Amino acid sequence: MARNIIIMDSSASMRRIIRTMIQATVNDAVVSEAHDADEAQGLIEDAHYHLVLFSKESSDKKWLEFAQKRLALPEGQRTNFILFTSSKKQDYFEEIKRYGIQEHIIIPCAPNALGVLITRTCTHFAMRATRRYSIHDASATLEQGGNSFPAEVINFSDGGLLCELDAPAQLNWFMPAMINMEFNLEGATLKVAGLYSVARRLMVVESNTDYSPRRIRLACRFINVPEESRKQLSQVFKVIEQQEDQLGHEV
Repeated sequence: MARNIIIMDSSASMRRIIRTMIQATVNDAVVSEAHDADEAQGLIEDAHYHLVLFSKESSDKKWLEFAQKRLALPEGQRTNFILFTSSKKQDYFEEIKRYGIQEHIIIPCAPNALGVLITRTCTHFAMRATRRYSIHDASATLEQGGNSFPAEVINFSDGGLLCELDAPAQLNWFMPAMINMEFNLEGATLKVAGLYSVARRLMVVESNTDYSPRRIRLACRFINVPEESRKQLSQVFKVIEQQEDQLGHEV
């Protein structure tokens, strides 16, 4: 999942410097720019952003109150905020903390220092909007054209899945695929079919002797979930949660 980040500053050259620092160290960052608080608020209200880096010069009390409201939202909807400044005055750092903004960074700084702060503030775990499930006996098939590729399901949610499979030459991972999943729960086989998906991330987990991929881990996002498939997913979630409740009572 990409980290959607806004840089807010009245100076185009400063925004460019910060953007370059981010892109040098955070490889999944999608960066937008805003020259003032009104533009930044408009971006946030139109789409979901995980993080805003803003300067003291481009912000005011109204902006801090807006940040306070965004920070109070549930975790999956929340926007995080980091102040960047050339000033070392502690009084302003204390003021922004009263609005819930805990992080700041003094510019100039090393690019890796900003990258570490962004990674800590904007974690992938916190970015997840829905719960992910993982069970022992879960499999999937990825269908693309006339080909079908079996995969092991690592985890899944109502928005996508992470799976692992042998790396077939016929699989075009950058093209959409139809995914069908199968679960063995309570002695019964539950199926979820017809999940039209696109790959979001690919990682090679095992290589051949010639260094070509032998096994890959593929993160996919569901872009079209028919109503029947959604009902099937809901049933799977329900059974898993019932099993967790039973286990909790036994413990």
